[in-house]
Amino acid sequence: MRPDQPSGVPVLSRTDWDRIRRSREALVEGGLLTAPPGRVGVPEHIERSWRRCVSSEVPVLPTRVDFAEPERTVLHRAAEPVMNRLADSLADVAVAMVLSDASGRIIARRAQVRTQRDVMDNAYAAEGFDFSEQSVGTNGIGTVLAERRPVLVRGPEHYNVLLEHLTCASTPIIEPATGKLVGTFSLACSVDDVHPLMGVLAGDVGRQIEARILDEAGERRRRFVQACLSLERTDTGALVVDQETVLANRIALAHVGPDLHPLLWQFLTEHAPRKQQQMTVPLSDGMYDAVVEPAHDAGKPAYSVTLLSRRPIGQVVLDAPSAPVPPLGDEPLHFDDRVARELQTAVQHGELVALTGSAGTGKLRTALRTLQLLDAADPAVVEPHLDPDWFAHARSAVEAGRGLVLRRVHLAPVPSVAQVQALAASGGPIALTVDLDEGDEAVLGLVRQVATTVQLPELSRCKAQIPALVRGIVTDLGEPASRTRFAPGVWDVLMAWHWPGNVAELDNTVTALARRANGGIVEVDDLPAELRAPRRSMSLLECAERKAVVDALRAAGGNRSRAAKALGIGRNTLYRKMREFGLQ
Repeated sequence: MRPDQPSGVPVLSRTDWDRIRRSREALVEGGLLTAPPGRVGVPEHIERSWRRCVSSEVPVLPTRVDFAEPERTVLHRAAEPVMNRLADSLADVAVAMVLSDASGRIIARRAQVRTQRDVMDNAYAAEGFDFSEQSVGTNGIGTVLAERRPVLVRGPEHYNVLLEHLTCASTPIIEPATGKLVGTFSLACSVDDVHPLMGVLAGDVGRQIEARILDEAGERRRRFVQACLSLERTDTGALVVDQETVLANRIALAHVGPDLHPLLWQFLTEHAPRKQQQMTVPLSDGMYDAVVEPAHDAGKPAYSVTLLSRRPIGQVVLDAPSAPVPPLGDEPLHFDDRVARELQTAVQHGELVALTGSAGTGKLRTALRTLQLLDAADPAVVEPHLDPDWFAHARSAVEAGRGLVLRRVHLAPVPSVAQVQALAASGGPIALTVDLDEGDEAVLGLVRQVATTVQLPELSRCKAQIPALVRGIVTDLGEPASRTRFAPGVWDVLMAWHWPGNVAELDNTVTALARRANGGIVEVDDLPAELRAPRRSMSLLECAERKAVVDALRAAGGNRSRAAKALGIGRNTLYRKMREFGLQ
């Protein structure tokens, strides 16, 4: 038994019940200053939890508790046989067993007696519901996660009034190999049916689950080590990766960083080969050609990756160039190879470039870099829809040789073809930025008559580039923010988020995190709440609808207007669907 394991469950008298309830109500209604710390009259861990809930304005009676279908994980597999054995012993006892993941979401529940199930259901204490403190307040799941130790929550000590007829003895579940908190196990019963050994039993079950996690992890790591040893004979880098682990041989260590696992794993799951295949894979320091081979074990996917050679990112070889292109340092024109090649080709042939794409994809930044390639000094940025005298200002800039960006030309009033051609005739470097999906046919006609279009991709389609973009954003910040590092769990979240605001959203998010960290380490808890919140699982109908939207966008070459027309829906409806399905 752990030293901090509760060994007994004191039964609440009616007097205690009323006193605790009044204390909670006074703190909720009066605020944190109602009573000084330590004077609320409840155990310290309960008071700390109450104060956290009041500070976060958690509702005492939530009208809605977030729900998502729980996924089957290592924790679930390890706990299932333990809970099944205990369920046989508790078949006629009004006690519920509850297993949660590290976010507080209930992933398994056993309640044999119907009355107990009804009480739990009425309080949303069922599989799939979020029981973190932020969701339902003080309880045996969320408070364990916050305190990282076994806790006992009795009757009105619960923050949620729907739970105050329950007593809950809970324990954290710690992954033995890493010390990582992976979930909780709880025993819940009526306050009238409390047994003094509830805390001891909950702790014992938690340790059994931890032992099974260790056994499974040991077997999985043994297989991984064997896989790596079989690749050690190669004279190049080799890695083995699954959903939770990446192992590298000595040569591959040069390509390892805290962002490697989420970066490589997401890429492999999205482009999973069914047999051995040569492909280009993202590593912490760039893109590499590699031979990837799947290795499935009991339905769990894993991959071996044998590196071949470095892929020359950003280096573009053109056939018979008409003129040499001046170098632009080591940084390519754009992080996407296709965009960089198209821009450099257009520049070499003296073409006016129109950067297209949705909001936040970095059109202005890319336009300025393109003009920099043409030796434009101090380019002017003119927005015709905001400046009635835009043409005069634009002509003055190009005549002075400064270079010019005509920004957001899809917004009315739209420049005429004659105006843009007159500016281009001056010979000064010019670039346009435009969102063709937001403009009408007249805008498309203008752009196609005067410029070569280069479409910038949405960040959700270029997730392999996120680590490099993040490092670049942090490096560009001044001291001490530029020394900021990101914990491995943060990289998992950054790679999983769908980035509806594209590169602009990533830039804003990373900049804020780095400045707040002030040269330290950004942890998962430092991330914005919307990034940390698990996304709702989609139904079969929603999955089919999402696939139809993806197929239409792909067939339309990314043009949303044509995709919406093919789907038979309005463009605004398509935008809403894309946001819902994480396609922006």
